[in-house]
Amino acid sequence: MAGHGGIVHFSGPSSKNYDSSSQNAHYKLTCGHCESSAVGAVVAAFFEEDVYWIRCPSCGGGTVVSNGNQFPGPKVGGDVLGLPSDVEQAYQEARSCAAVNAYTAAEVMCRKILMHVAVDKGAESGKTFAFYLSYLSDKGYVTPPMGPWVDEIRKNGNIAVHEIPATDQKRALGTLIFTEQLLRMVYMMESLAARYTS
Repeated sequence: MAGHGGIVHFSGPSSKNYDSSSQNAHYKLTCGHCESSAVGAVVAAFFEEDVYWIRCPSCGGGTVVSNGNQFPGPKVGGDVLGLPSDVEQAYQEARSCAAVNAYTAAEVMCRKILMHVAVDKGAESGKTFAFYLSYLSDKGYVTPPMGPWVDEIRKNGNIAVHEIPATDQKRALGTLIFTEQLLRMVYMMESLAARYTS
């Protein structure tokens, strides 16, 4: 592949000269790197295969769109204020896994986040997973109304860790949404309270 003045030349059976001034020269997307909504420059394309290589105008990051699937895709879920660094890192990893369709890995990380939260809130490290769940409940971080959906994080994470079938998109996104809400209840509201109350 070689570029000359805005034209990208391809080699191979699906090759086609690509003119950056054509109507297909731009692609609207949410960048998987910087999460900005942008119209990216298509720097290369295999039209017959419906594959595009796109450069984000905001951060310069590269994205591939193949048959409508974006890699890396935008992170799933929203940012949560007030997270300690290790919980933040684990949560971002879960979001990134879901963004690249690594749904089993996303659920494993959501399960692990429960352990991170328990230890951050005073539980002793090196205990069993069941101990951490009980700790969160006993200390009031998981209230009775939260119990059923926190149990879904546990159940789905256990399936992802211990059973062979891969996690599907619907279940993984649900697990991630429940995890995000748990983090909002435990950390974000505390952070906002510290900011806005006397």
